Amino acid sequence: MTGLRRALGLFVSVAAFATPSYAALPDELSDTFAAAIELLHRGKKAEALQELKKVAAMSPDQQAAYQLWRTRDYADWRDLLVEGGEFELVAKRLMELARIERKALRNDKDAILALVRTATTSEDATERRKAARTLASDHGEYAVPYLLPLLAEGDEDRRVLAMHTLSQLGHEASVPVARALEAEDAVVRRNAAFVLGNLGSAHAIGALQHAAAADADPVVREAAAGSLKRLNAQGDALSNFLAAGDAYWRRSDVALKRGEAGDVVWDWRDGQLAGTPIPRELYGSEMSKRAFYDALRVDPSSTPALAGLARAYVDGQTRIDALAAAGQDVGAWADAVGSTLIAVNGAGVEALDLALQSSVKAGDASTASALCRVLGPLAPSATAGLRAALAATDGAIRSEGAVALAHVAARSGAAAGAEVVRALGESAGREVLRLAVVIDADAARANAVAEALRGMGAYATVADTGAMGLVVLRRAPALDVVLVADALADITTAQIVDEVRGDERLSNLPIVVLSADPEAAAAMYGERIAGASRGASDLDVVRPALSAELTGDRALAVTLASRSAEALAHLGSADDLGPALSGLALATARDDATAVPALAALGARGTAAQAPAILAALIDEQRSETARAAAGSALARVVARHPAALDAEGVAKVEAVVRSGAAMAVREAAARVLGSVQLPAAERAKILEKLRG
Repeated sequence: MTGLRRALGLFVSVAAFATPSYAALPDELSDTFAAAIELLHRGKKAEALQELKKVAAMSPDQQAAYQLWRTRDYADWRDLLVEGGEFELVAKRLMELARIERKALRNDKDAILALVRTATTSEDATERRKAARTLASDHGEYAVPYLLPLLAEGDEDRRVLAMHTLSQLGHEASVPVARALEAEDAVVRRNAAFVLGNLGSAHAIGALQHAAAADADPVVREAAAGSLKRLNAQGDALSNFLAAGDAYWRRSDVALKRGEAGDVVWDWRDGQLAGTPIPRELYGSEMSKRAFYDALRVDPSSTPALAGLARAYVDGQTRIDALAAAGQDVGAWADAVGSTLIAVNGAGVEALDLALQSSVKAGDASTASALCRVLGPLAPSATAGLRAALAATDGAIRSEGAVALAHVAARSGAAAGAEVVRALGESAGREVLRLAVVIDADAARANAVAEALRGMGAYATVADTGAMGLVVLRRAPALDVVLVADALADITTAQIVDEVRGDERLSNLPIVVLSADPEAAAAMYGERIAGASRGASDLDVVRPALSAELTGDRALAVTLASRSAEALAHLGSADDLGPALSGLALATARDDATAVPALAALGARGTAAQAPAILAALIDEQRSETARAAAGSALARVVARHPAALDAEGVAKVEAVVRSGAAMAVREAAARVLGSVQLPAAERAKILEKLRG
């Protein structure tokens, strides 16, 4: 790989930083980064970006990035992320490098044991303080399992020092320390309660409040009450567990230190604290689930706790599915789907609807949509949550709410209403786009390629620099292919390839290199790319990517269109399908799963205005026999109601289908159209003469 020393203004791959051409001097790196932040805060964004380019040019390794991360306030990183563009890209790559280094250091058993020994046995107070600070900064919650056993230590001095060291670990230690309130040894519970009085967090306060009210040992209850007084705790155990569950679900800084997700979840098992590794993407969902289970332990009848639990299960499952679809190994967490279905359905309609309301309010499309799918078969009537979903600004939530309300209406025999019908029509007719990114400084070639891709049914975004291309790639919700020139002005094509392959979300994205010599480009990058192309006239290599099965949210959108069409087909006569007819007409051009129920609905309620779309499906020889036969049946019913729906040209097209070599089911359906058309006897005689024999 070349060009790593170039002042690019962004980080381009983990590998580039892991093996830098030279290591940045810590003071110089820190000073330059500080200058960039200062300029940004003063509104001098151009100058700030230039300083960040200098940071990039220093090629800091993981250790340098980690030291920078440790010494800067999280607000600085947040400001860079919020700024977006190259600022965001720099921050994310630095933070990722720091995370890799931090993760490698955090769970180092030998290092932790040595520091624990120093922090709890050294006669030198300075050394003890230094060891405690190192445990807090480098190991955090991973140090807790090695300190908790000392809470029952017979040596009072060491026990007190262990408690003091635990208190120095800060916010993130509160959850594992709170688990020690489940210990059988009352001494451990009492001392854990003392420590929690110095840590805080809604989850820990809830655990203390529960211990103060319900622990079997009066000494433990007294210790918990004392800690609550020191913390000036508000609310009660239930409200704080509920608040913690919401905070984890929202991935807020209240729950996750410096906006980070954890790598481990904690349980008290077999008399000791045990950690279970967890994919970072699932951490918030799992911790939210645990907080709501704790809330139910306090009050088993709490509907908000049941609602939060259902929401957390659904949120976690959607994230597991997304990781699995991206080819990531989620290990034993992938087996959670069974327990998810049981837990969510077991929560009950009232709790599920409350969970849906909060998800809609938060704009969580994935969770809200999934909850609509659960509520549809269960709700006895239109609920507040489903009505909120129908009114949502997000199209996916609105459509899922409409499908669920249509199911409710079909079961009850009541009318679904115009808004439901309109939303179903929008969903059935909504086209799911194929998406591409073209990264090329040659504007003429890039625009020609983008135009050719549009002709192939894909929407293309053009970026004229590698930096902007990476920004687009990272922000795009879904992509089918990226085309990148073999030469860029700011960064190398190899760096783009490495960046895409190193990103968990993009790792399977097909890459096509645009080159005047496609054979050489294909040989250079080998299996890392899907192929190479000369440009707009040579895009056959792109076709497999554009015809691959859709995944993620877009796959859900395809099935949602189908389910919307089916719902419309099954609505009772009490509903006027007028608001959905234009969407149903568009749906006739979709795949069979969407087109066939759409055609059935149009056959039942369609007007002359939809006849051209239905006719187009009937005469299209590329469509399946099932779709063409459904179109013929639908058109016959429309024509029977609206005799003027077909003009002479339309009749001739139907007649051609009857006379064609199409499948008998298609020809019979087309013949029924002819039977429904109002024609003079002489005209019918001509048609029959043509069909003779």
